[in-house]
Amino acid sequence: MAAEIAPLTSSHSSPESQLPITTALGQPSEESLAPQAIQPSPQDNVDFLLHPIEVERGRRAAENYLSSCRNDESRRFAEEALETLATVISGGYCDTLEFPWQQVRPFHGAAALTILKEKGAPARVEALRCRRDSTRNYRVVPECYPPGQVQKIRTTLSKVIQQCSKLGFVRTAHEGSLTGTDQSAGAAKTAGKTSNAPTRKASAKATKAATRGRLLGDGELRALSAACSTSSNAEGSRDAVFFSLVNSGLKIAEITALTIDSVRFSNKTGICSIAAQTGSKGARGRRVELSNDEMICLEDWLDYRGNVDGPLLCTVGRANKIEGKRLTTAILKELCERRAKQAEVAVFVPNELSHSAEALTQHRKAVKKKAAKEAQNSQSDGERVLFSGGPDRDEGSATKAIRFPFLGLGI
Repeated sequence: MAAEIAPLTSSHSSPESQLPITTALGQPSEESLAPQAIQPSPQDNVDFLLHPIEVERGRRAAENYLSSCRNDESRRFAEEALETLATVISGGYCDTLEFPWQQVRPFHGAAALTILKEKGAPARVEALRCRRDSTRNYRVVPECYPPGQVQKIRTTLSKVIQQCSKLGFVRTAHEGSLTGTDQSAGAAKTAGKTSNAPTRKASAKATKAATRGRLLGDGELRALSAACSTSSNAEGSRDAVFFSLVNSGLKIAEITALTIDSVRFSNKTGICSIAAQTGSKGARGRRVELSNDEMICLEDWLDYRGNVDGPLLCTVGRANKIEGKRLTTAILKELCERRAKQAEVAVFVPNELSHSAEALTQHRKAVKKKAAKEAQNSQSDGERVLFSGGPDRDEGSATKAIRFPFLGLGI
């Protein structure tokens, strides 16, 4: 489980604007829950914000779905499925009625179901539940979830997201679906079948233009890396490292130019880093430090690749045979299409990865600079007691943030 405190956006800066408007019965009104969304930026290193308004929206959607169950048996299974999903997605931090279901994206659902398919998943889920609720007795669970049960859990998640869409809590139909398919693309395809060739060409151009300039968020890149890791072969390990390096801020040209000598490990600090070289003479390349998960992905790939000279990320032939050739544009394009489908991430092209890496770098620099400035200008608790009459305990300006455990449930 990974939880942290993250500030809200500036558009919700005042405490009064962050609280839902209540009706005479004490329930949040429709106007306070439906219009504005309080969600993390795609570039942020978080996946879910547990602001009271967002939690209330998730509770409304879950209760609406549970009330639609035909009988007590189907309701009990739905409650169990939602509890399991909330435990997996939040890392044991939330239960069914405390989770913002409207913030779940297709790649979150795909990763959660992949985790549930692993051996030992029921025991890990039960351990997280017992850890969260000290009064709960540990139940004997099977070694793995049956395929039929996993499929029913997937259906349950789809229906909850549908409830979020009906209530107006999901911004777009594409983001609210588990399949990750854009309805506009589907409409264009349908229109193409009933019209002439020029219309089909225009629809294709419109679809291509719509996806040309999109930026992948931090969560999408982590989901892609985790999906690649589940392949359990040389190509999957290589692709996991590839997306991890993009998430670290390296562009495509920098990644394809890396060699085995670009991997630097400090015995003194125990930090593994990647030194990227620039194409211009005399220019100094960048160095990015790898996290523990990223270093594990790199070690898995090096077990297949070995320490021979050549490009760090190279081509892989049949039977996991390392060919040692650099990745070409055609290979990268095919890689992006295949992995996007596997992770249920919206379609993207290699050039958009470079733009995303640059955007992530700039965003992280801005966040770090803003945090340093706020720390410099903020008063300590002692200063607030002396000059403001007491410490500021208003928690309206911050909300808990959760990072999805893409690489499994850490117990």
